[in-house]
Amino acid sequence: MEEHRTMFVADVEDYSSRNGHNQAKLQAALVGALDYAGRAANLDPLDWDRQKQGDGQFVVFPPKTDPVIVIGPFVKALAKFLRKQQTATLRIRVRLAIHEGPIRLDGANGYPGDHAVQPARLVSAQPLRDALAACPEACLGVIVSDRVFADYIGQRPNSPRRDRFRRVDVEEKKQRYVGYIHIPGHNVHALDLPPAALVRPDVKHPAPVVNVSGTGANVAMYGPQTNHQTFGR
Repeated sequence: MEEHRTMFVADVEDYSSRNGHNQAKLQAALVGALDYAGRAANLDPLDWDRQKQGDGQFVVFPPKTDPVIVIGPFVKALAKFLRKQQTATLRIRVRLAIHEGPIRLDGANGYPGDHAVQPARLVSAQPLRDALAACPEACLGVIVSDRVFADYIGQRPNSPRRDRFRRVDVEEKKQRYVGYIHIPGHNVHALDLPPAALVRPDVKHPAPVVNVSGTGANVAMYGPQTNHQTFGR
């Protein structure tokens, strides 16, 4: 009854404080941005299973969708489109949580299973909100699950580099997760996040060791970093 799928949850920041007219504009801008990014990454939006949520969407991709395409070209195109949507009177900022795993598609009112719950928790994570607050010029904040990070980030030539992601603790609705934050176009390690956002020693996860910029130096991407890289590519 379960199928292995890649999925994301997108959520518009500061939606509830806008009036009805501007909320309608934000909804249209979000749908337009997601559709544009999907087409740009050759992920046809007509093939997606979508749950509309007013200020967001829960999207489940078709079987065998490559997560690297989602965290790479899709995210890049989404950030580019959102930057072009900013106006003096209406600004849209989006949080995006990406995960993959087995879920049930036959739920009467959604997708049953822990793997469907996880991206919904990650997209609301306080560390992701804090990262966007610390980077006011950014229009997109991305968080990927530890599973996506371990299996896909930096594993192929066309996947994003690991040193562009910052590991954080997530506590949402009595559940604990480890997530990896990425702010496209910005150095997430240079952001001054509150101590509560950093990984605590009581959460037991093996430290991923990454090679920074091909120098041969191995760096564990935990907590605040002092070796900031330039993210031009």
